[in-house]
Amino acid sequence: MENWKVQFIQKPDRLGRALYIIRRNHEQRFEVMQSDGKTKVYDLGMSVDPTLWLDDDTFQDLVNAVHKDFKPSEGRFTEGKLEATERHLADLRKLLKL
Repeated sequence: MENWKVQFIQKPDRLGRALYIIRRNHEQRFEVMQSDGKTKVYDLGMSVDPTLWLDDDTFQDLVNAVHKDFKPSEGRFTEGKLEATERHLADLRKLLKL
C-alpha cells in the first residue's frame, strides 16, 4: 500500500480549497481519510469527497500557521548550510584580518 498523500485542489466555484488526504490501496481503489478519522474507499472515476473544505481565508490562516511553526522537508538542510557558510566566512575574515 502507498503512503498517504496530501493534496489541495482549488475550487473556484466554491471560493475555496479542498484538502484531500488520499492513497491508492492494493485493490487499485482510492482511500480518502475523512475529517472524523475514518477512511472512505472510492473506485476509480468516482466523485471523491474531500477530507476537509477550507474557504480562502481559512486556507491562508492554515498556510501561515504551517509556515510559522514548520520548515518544509525540501529546504530544511539549506538553512543550516547557509549559517555554516556565514560562520566560515567570518572566521576567514578574522584569520586574514579583513
